[in-house]
Amino acid sequence: MPKLLSVAKKLNVEKNLGLSRTELAAAAALMEKRCEGWSQEDAEAYVLQFWDETGETAIRNVQKARNKAAAARRLAA
Repeated sequence: MPKLLSVAKKLNVEKNLGLSRTELAAAAALMEKRCEGWSQEDAEAYVLQFWDETGETAIRNVQKARNKAAAARRLAA
């Protein structure tokens, strides 16, 4: 399985995205799951090719994950 956390960290710094360690880890884990079975080079190329310059898609995805987690906590209580 490709390891994409280092790529995510590098892009976070280069693009000045301001993502926390937790957000970076979550994004990298999602991409690793999507790229399972791929070579490291192919996975990195995929991430870089579809990188969202504005970050809007990434923010929507992170917010969706947070909303699901919050809903699960509310239902569990």
